[in-house]
Amino acid sequence: MINPHKDTVEDTEENRQICRKYCTKCPNYKHHTLEKYQPTELFCACGKSSAPSMKELGCFCPACELFTKHHLNFGSFCVR
Repeated sequence: MINPHKDTVEDTEENRQICRKYCTKCPNYKHHTLEKYQPTELFCACGKSSAPSMKELGCFCPACELFTKHHLNFGSFCVR
């Protein structure tokens, strides 16, 4: 059987370093001060931010190396 999650992003320090190049500069991240809420980064691996009432303001996900490498769809993993 083929693993449907083979391209899932792993929560590793290497991936977090890549993430910091994009997420921390993202309009959603900055406006909603996502560094104060869990998870603080790597939303594509860890899931939606716990920040209350987030409105999508833009998205850097498609520019991220992890997005391409892992064949991710959509974006704004911090909001959705």
